[in-house]
Amino acid sequence: MRRQMQFFLFIIYGMVFSLSMLGGNASLVNAAALQNQSAIDAFYLNREGEALWFNRSRLNQAGKDALGVLEQAWMNGLNPETYHVEQVQEILDLHWRLDEDEALLVELLLTDGVIRYLRDLSGMRVSAREIDLSSKHWRQPISAEEALSYLSANLSTKRDMKAFMLSQEPQGATYKKLKSTLVELIENIDDTQGSYTHPRLTFGSLVRPGRGYNDIPKLRLRMGLDDVAVEYRHTYDPELVNAVMQFQDSKGLKADGLIGRQTLYVLNQTPQDKIRQVLANMERLRWVADEKPSRFIVVNIPSATLWAVDDGAVRFEMPVVVGRKKRQTNSFITEIHGVRFNPTWTVPPTIKEEDILPALIKDPSYLANKGMELYDGYGKDAPTIDPSVIDWASITEGELGMLRMVQVPGAHNPLGFVRILMPNQHNIYLHDTNHRELFARTNRAKSSGCIRLAEPEKVASFVLESRKGWTTDKMHKILDKKKLRDIYTSERMAVYILYYTVWLGRENQIIYGNDLYDRDKKLLQLLEKLDGLPILGKYDDRVINIVKNSNN
Repeated sequence: MRRQMQFFLFIIYGMVFSLSMLGGNASLVNAAALQNQSAIDAFYLNREGEALWFNRSRLNQAGKDALGVLEQAWMNGLNPETYHVEQVQEILDLHWRLDEDEALLVELLLTDGVIRYLRDLSGMRVSAREIDLSSKHWRQPISAEEALSYLSANLSTKRDMKAFMLSQEPQGATYKKLKSTLVELIENIDDTQGSYTHPRLTFGSLVRPGRGYNDIPKLRLRMGLDDVAVEYRHTYDPELVNAVMQFQDSKGLKADGLIGRQTLYVLNQTPQDKIRQVLANMERLRWVADEKPSRFIVVNIPSATLWAVDDGAVRFEMPVVVGRKKRQTNSFITEIHGVRFNPTWTVPPTIKEEDILPALIKDPSYLANKGMELYDGYGKDAPTIDPSVIDWASITEGELGMLRMVQVPGAHNPLGFVRILMPNQHNIYLHDTNHRELFARTNRAKSSGCIRLAEPEKVASFVLESRKGWTTDKMHKILDKKKLRDIYTSERMAVYILYYTVWLGRENQIIYGNDLYDRDKKLLQLLEKLDGLPILGKYDDRVINIVKNSNN
């Protein structure tokens, strides 16, 4: 086989094989189109044509292990067909003992499949630009050459091939939980392809205890409760409220008995919905490296929650307010440089045009009433202007763009008294707020893009605590002076602004959140085009077929 391998390396891998070589099976003729041809060429030349997966004409243990892992690629939300699994299995099923040509073909297909599998686990499989992200923030796939170098290194240590390939998956708790959840969801789908037997609930408004709604009988059925007297059939009564609260608590939701958008979404979820949501988030989890600094901050946009992590443990978490759908919070990774106390706020162009200008047209004293100053230009020596002398109704876009509106420190400042310094291309940062009533709400997608903190001083202390001589008393003295002051960190701190619509609750349970900005939908569509993984509704039966074929 080594002689044939050496010869084969000098011809085009994608050539058409003769039917006699493959036992007359035409479906396998095009199976040898390899995606990593040049890297495989160099790899086997370096090995002097020595096979990796075969001993003579029999698949060795490493080959069996590799094929077994690829067969179960669906457990990582990946399509086994992408890694030549179907072609390899078909060749192996045709013949109990392979001839040299067939063994050669399987050898190359298996190597190519392992390369792509390792690459797919290592970073983004889709274009960052197509999902409005910057690739510099996220892990990109390793090259084919790097994948083969990892493979060679494993061979030199004689480590178990299965253990090696499984070690390339993300090892974080969330990823492992999603993987086991995906397996459970798919394996529990019955012969009807996971048909959803619960009637869909529709409520036109927030559902409150004691009030009447048309779909209350459906909700009682969904909660497993018996029907009640006709005159009370549509009343959201205490028994049903208690059942809903228990349901909310079990799903990691706020157990208040109110049925808003989040609770209704979870009540109506089908098994297929959950599978698609898990797939999208497993994909995103592969974009962020497992290795993180000892201290960092992470914000999850859909859950509107911040966590401060210290030495691998959560020091504290808090609710935050994120951007509404029209003014979304971007997802990115950057570093915190310090904290600005008593910040000023320069009005961003979008807010200036869409919010402030309409207010000024109605009331030219709007800026003065809010304690804001108006400057003619953005230079250091730009003069102030009296807003009342400007005809706001007829101002042009260019003229408005040259005017700088600045909110001075104080109670009216939307940034409150604390702003975290974290330079980024999106001009999004963590800050205090003068609208604290929003933190008690379940839906906290209410900002213009920046992230408002429920406890800004706690975050500031966490950021600056490594600074020599820094104390809470010093912070309060600075705040009391009501003058802008920047305090920089002794060490920069990573901050991750992420978008996960599935996350772990305090009891390690899976919480399915809302896809606030429809980013799951777009990502799933791109993944479907990429490798045909059956993730959209009409393809759900193909998910089951892949699983059944893999388990046979």
